[in-house]
Amino acid sequence: MNIFKIYNHQTTSLSEIDMRMVVSIPSGGNWKNIPLDIPSKRVERIRQSGGRTTYYGRLRWEFPAYTIATYFNRPGNGCNIHPEDGSNGEPQHRLISFREAARIQSFPDDFKFFGSKSSMFKQIGNAVPPLLAYAIAKALNKSTIVDLFCGCGGLSKGFELAGYDVIAGLEFDKHALSTWAKNHAGTPILGDINKSDIKENLINSVKKSLGGENLDVLAGGPPCQGFSTAGWRETADPRNQLWLNYLEILKALKPKYFLIENVPGILSMKKNGILVIESMIKQFSKLGYTLYYKGLKAEEYGVPQLRRRVFIIGARSDMEPFKFPDPAISTPFTVKDAISNLPRLGVNDGVEELIVNNYKTNSKYQDWLIGACDVEALLSSKEKPKKKTLQIELL
Repeated sequence: MNIFKIYNHQTTSLSEIDMRMVVSIPSGGNWKNIPLDIPSKRVERIRQSGGRTTYYGRLRWEFPAYTIATYFNRPGNGCNIHPEDGSNGEPQHRLISFREAARIQSFPDDFKFFGSKSSMFKQIGNAVPPLLAYAIAKALNKSTIVDLFCGCGGLSKGFELAGYDVIAGLEFDKHALSTWAKNHAGTPILGDINKSDIKENLINSVKKSLGGENLDVLAGGPPCQGFSTAGWRETADPRNQLWLNYLEILKALKPKYFLIENVPGILSMKKNGILVIESMIKQFSKLGYTLYYKGLKAEEYGVPQLRRRVFIIGARSDMEPFKFPDPAISTPFTVKDAISNLPRLGVNDGVEELIVNNYKTNSKYQDWLIGACDVEALLSSKEKPKKKTLQIELL
């Protein structure tokens, strides 16, 4: 008998009004499908002003998901409704579970989340998809990394999948760090990067672990809104304090490369009339680093999700120039690939650990989730992209 343990396959509650809305929305539908007789001031405002097609969206089996954000417990905040609307079987009128969201984010099934439900929404929604991090890790082609602002460990997991030694993770949120600590072999460090004892603990711990060798990669950047074109001298902005302390760690460890992941808006963001990215290029050049940056599409690297993120790579002056990885696949994995074999759930249903008898996988992606194949075998199951990659319009 094939017995398998599934973690965090749990759903949240829905109000009576929200449930009426969910029932009315077909697979691939959204707020436009909600009947006028269902009272909702928010939906009324969306109807009057227009709104994103992802609001009150229901997933579709045969397409990748939209971006998983931190509020996938709210039907109105994105495309978070389970795809089974009843047209092809018994409906599941509910929001996606923690495990379903984690699978769509490309967390393997043995990655277990800890903390309160509100914390787990943030942990999963804020995470770097491990398969996207894996692509960056392979392109860097190094072996050691320290993850600042590590969250639950999506980026760390991706680098581990690529064979890296994740030496340490620093995080302010105790619940997120608890998840990181129980899923990674590195040293978890809880605390505020602005505090001198936390910085010293991190720097000393890393140097001891490296035994005199240089750190390959320092990952994790503070909010780029706080970046000062005056050389991080706007100390009144608490986000700039994060930068000042981040730079102190960078100078102390002198990594061969550093990595910052951010939203696409970072490339158009301005501060004092100057593009933040241009200011970063100049300031990091003074520290001996050349910057490379690019927006990546997560679905092109095996993540069953339309997620856009910018990666900024700093290469030390004595290192080889960095080249971003080419797309790995041309046809994305889908919601069906990711979650179709998970047990049925209702509203506010499920348990933290579920034992499933006669467990079966329905896709190569699900094989990978349980460790039946490695990442390269997963990606090789899809056609490699040619000159142009597939563009998808869901709604």
